[in-house]
Amino acid sequence: MKQKTKKLSKRVGRPKLVVTKEMCERAEAYASQGLTQEQIAAVMGMATSTLYDKQNEFTEFSNAIKRGKGKGIQQVTNKLFEKALEGDNTAMIFYLKNRAGWQDKIEKETIVEHKQVIDLTRISDEELDNLERTLRRASTQSFSRENEEIIEGVHKEIVAND
Repeated sequence: MKQKTKKLSKRVGRPKLVVTKEMCERAEAYASQGLTQEQIAAVMGMATSTLYDKQNEFTEFSNAIKRGKGKGIQQVTNKLFEKALEGDNTAMIFYLKNRAGWQDKIEKETIVEHKQVIDLTRISDEELDNLERTLRRASTQSFSRENEEIIEGVHKEIVAND
C-alpha cells in the first residue's frame, strides 16, 4: 500500500488584513482631511473593495472613517462661519446660500406677440376711413409700410366681401 504523504500547502496571495487601532486612527485622519473612500484605500495600500469589506467586517473601522469625515466637515464649517462673522462677503453669501436657502435671482425677459383678427365686414367705408386716420395719427413718428399694408388689406377684403 502506498502511503500518502502530507504536503504542506503554501497560501498564495497577500496575508489576511487585520484592522488595528493604528489603522483606524490613520483612516480617521485621512477622512477628516476630506479624502474619499477610494483615496483612503489607495493611501492605506488596499483595494477599494477591501476597504468596503473591512468596514463591513469591523464596525470600529467604519465608525473611524465616519467620525473623521464629520470632524473635517466641522472644522471647515467652523472656519467658514468665522470668516462670515468677520465680514467676508464671499463666505457670507456661500453660507446663506447653503444654510439659509438663499439663491440668486434669475430674471427672464419674455416677449409675447399677440395677433388678433378683427372682422371688419360690417363696418362702413366712412368708419374704415376714420379708423385709418386714427391709426395714422397714432403712429406719427414712423408709419411703417407694414401698417399701410394692413390698412390696404382691410379695404381690399371689405370691397371683395361686398
